[in-house]
Amino acid sequence: MDFDKLQADVNMLLTRHFTKGRSGHKLKFTVVHYNAGDLTVEQCYNIWQSCEASAHYQVESGGRIGQLVNDSDTAWHARDWDANCESIGIEHANQGDSITDACLESGAHLLAAIHKYYGLGRPEWGVNVFPHSHFAATQCPGPLREGTTYHNRYMARAQQWYDAMEAGTEPGDAPTGETTQPSGEHSGQGFGGRYRCTVNYLRVRDAPGLSGTEVAHYSAGEAVTLDDWYKIADGYVWGRYTGYSGKVRYVAVGKATGKPEADDYLVRV
Repeated sequence: MDFDKLQADVNMLLTRHFTKGRSGHKLKFTVVHYNAGDLTVEQCYNIWQSCEASAHYQVESGGRIGQLVNDSDTAWHARDWDANCESIGIEHANQGDSITDACLESGAHLLAAIHKYYGLGRPEWGVNVFPHSHFAATQCPGPLREGTTYHNRYMARAQQWYDAMEAGTEPGDAPTGETTQPSGEHSGQGFGGRYRCTVNYLRVRDAPGLSGTEVAHYSAGEAVTLDDWYKIADGYVWGRYTGYSGKVRYVAVGKATGKPEADDYLVRV
């Protein structure tokens, strides 16, 4: 993505379900959405070609950005005609109640770039950045809704990018979740939930790391409910739960790649 010129990684412009131009309205703000699914640009294109909806941009879990409606045209995304005419809609892929770091980073950078390019001002929630739910009765933007750790990280990073782009500098490292500890522990980011084991033998340990002692194991098809907590150690993401004995146990969910992978040992159900 060329953020300075607002040129997406891929262009798949819809041929229907949007309106040419902006009906005399001036662009004033952006609207944040989530897919309610882990969708690609191509999947969004196929869906919006066959149903009466659209957005200007799609941000994938891997960080790739696609443009589906030109900025100069009106996408059908907010369920409010004036809002559609006065905004740019940005969709974000999600994985249940979580959003990948790559999606957050690309989405925040895109938001900042749009605001700079069109002179919309520094991104401010409820001022020139709105959730879909502001205009319609919907849960959208899901994990990016106000009050979540993802929301706080997203807006903080968008403002960092905007300030850096205005100054012609780099923004520095992306902010981590508010509950991140120096030890590499993370909580309050939607990690918890029911998971299913995908491998024949998955060790359960008494500490989060390869040095932890094996105390039990899971087999393929068995399920475990993990806390909303994880730790990155020894190259793996470690989940936590309390066993029937009342003791806290730890299990490797998968390799620490920054996003869910097809070969993870535990997958959300």
